[in-house]
Formats: sequence, structure tokens, C-alpha cells
Amino acid sequence: MKPGDQIHVRACKTDGTVYRSWQATIESVNTDSIVTIAPAGSSVFNIKGEDYPLLYHYRAYYWFDKFYNLIEIFETNGELHHIYINVASPPEFKNETMSFKDHELDVVKHPLKPADLIDEDEFAEAAVKYQYTKEFQAQMYAAAEEALELANHWQAKPSPYFP
Repeated sequence: MKPGDQIHVRACKTDGTVYRSWQATIESVNTDSIVTIAPAGSSVFNIKGEDYPLLYHYRAYYWFDKFYNLIEIFETNGELHHIYINVASPPEFKNETMSFKDHELDVVKHPLKPADLIDEDEFAEAAVKYQYTKEFQAQMYAAAEEALELANHWQAKPSPYFP
């Protein structure tokens, strides 16, 4: 894997079911993380078997030792729309595919506003469905707290696809 390579990204439920997938380009990779980019208009496949286009440009950061990933979401004119953090497993790699398990808790940060923890209801449902232990739930909430702090201090790089 090197910058410029195409990679298939799969977002999975805890049981491994793929609920969303897309192609991205590797922007950078090092021993700690991989960063991918995808332009507005790129096709995304969802669990319902439908394809739809991205409405924004995306840059996604996946750390190999963190239980979250961060997405910078840009308007097509290059302005930052918002930052979104999925509380999720570190990425796993097989062939040219990178997968992560999304644990439902999310953080959203709009410019000029503080970050918010969202989807706690979905996390509660997943905790029952996938039988998350109390320890695992505590670990995911700790990751969410770290993600809130990260989002509130994150400095987005310029859009990867400025017109």
C-alpha cells in the first residue's frame, strides 16, 4: 500500500456484516495510520444493494491503535462541512480491502460549534444485539470521549479536491 493506490473500504457491523463500502485513494500511510480520500460523486454501496454518490469530498483517517476513525467532509467548493468520527475497531486489511467494525457511537463537529456525541440510542441497541460486555461498552465510551476531545481540537487540512 502506497499513496495513489486504490483501496476498497468496508464499514461493517460488529458481526462482520458489510453495511457500506466504497473505493478510496490512499493519500498517505505510515506505521501508525492510513489516510484515504474520495471525491464527491464517488459511488457508495449500501446494505440495501443500492449505489449512491458521495455528495461531498472525503478525507478519512484510520489509526491502527485507536477505536475510532475520523472523516473530514468538504463541500465541493473546498469548504469544510463537518468532521465525523466513527467509534469503531482499528482497520483490518486483506488483499486491497480495508475493513472496520462500526460500534455505532459517533461524534460530529460542525465549524464554529462544539463536538457532539450522537447515536447513543443505536449503540444501546447494538449493545443488546451483539451482547457487548459492560467492559466493552466502557471502552467504547472512553474512545468516544477521546474522539470528542480530538474533534474539538482538530485542524482539517485543505480539501483534497479543491476546484
